[in-house]
Amino acid sequence: MRILTVISELGVGGAEVVAVTLATAAVAGGHEVTIASGPGFRIPQVRAAGVGHVPITMVGRNPVQLARSVLRLRAAGRPDLVHAHNPKATLVARLAFGRDVPIVTTLHGVADAEAAHAARILSWASDRVVVVSSHVGRQLALAGCPEHRIEVVPNAVQPLPSYPRAQARAELGIPPTAVVGLCLARMVDQKRHDLLLDAWSYIGQRALLLLAGDGPNRTRVAAEVDYYRLGGTVRQLGERTDVPRLVAASDFLVLPTDWEGLPISVLEAMEAGLPVVASRVGGLAEHFAGAARLVEPGSLSELVGALDDVIARPALRAQLAHAGRARTAERFSADAMVQQYADLYARLASTGKGLTPTGGRR
Repeated sequence: MRILTVISELGVGGAEVVAVTLATAAVAGGHEVTIASGPGFRIPQVRAAGVGHVPITMVGRNPVQLARSVLRLRAAGRPDLVHAHNPKATLVARLAFGRDVPIVTTLHGVADAEAAHAARILSWASDRVVVVSSHVGRQLALAGCPEHRIEVVPNAVQPLPSYPRAQARAELGIPPTAVVGLCLARMVDQKRHDLLLDAWSYIGQRALLLLAGDGPNRTRVAAEVDYYRLGGTVRQLGERTDVPRLVAASDFLVLPTDWEGLPISVLEAMEAGLPVVASRVGGLAEHFAGAARLVEPGSLSELVGALDDVIARPALRAQLAHAGRARTAERFSADAMVQQYADLYARLASTGKGLTPTGGRR
């Protein structure tokens, strides 16, 4: 089977992790796989695994760039199936191939305010919508996406490469006895770096916070670090590709997000035995009660309390680490995720055609 994966970029995000995992597994299964995407450090990785790559531009809303991306996809040849990640990639793929190619979309998460827009695009352009948690599926269905076209396949991760903790700390210049929190997140409004820094201002000198990520709010985040006078306890690392080293050097992960599907950063941290403090939203609320310290989204007092606890209590960190690792082993097998997608690919490819504009089949 010729499979084309379409995704905005191949950088550090969770959607990229899933896309690369599925593409390399499909090649290992004997399929011909190409990824069409913008730039990213993962491109050499996928090429080394035998996955082709077609450069396209899908960041922003420039219609000329989107039209060029449509033409590039057409020039790459007709696949047997397209796997698109999120609505924009789905729309570009449908415009490129019309109704002659089945398209499966993975929706990795959506804000409530954007759910209706996503549902309109996906109802028109996607044959099957895979959501990474039941919460995202309910959002889409309530927004009008046909329920019979929605399937739940939770995200999953491969274990991170091991990295010695002492070496990681030495390379990052972190004292051996420091308590270290890690936030792995794009600097966008959704991830609530503002709330995290407000909470961190109550921590004093008891712990170090690593902020790994980039995005449109980076300048604002830097200004807030200065405002709260956190220069001695917060390090802004920018976009990083050394997640195994950062995880090894840290004592807990924190993600005070407003909404999520099922974040890869949390899965990777838990699988590696790193305790997690996160908002009680989406797939986090659905899967991780009792295995992570979950707080009400937007609540400064709950976030400060949770951070106080995990910083002051090594026994609590050990308890959460054990529970998180057990939960990921129980529910988030990468092999199971790959098999579910492989079965879906086979079902859709057997039809040979995508949807008609009214939602039926030709």
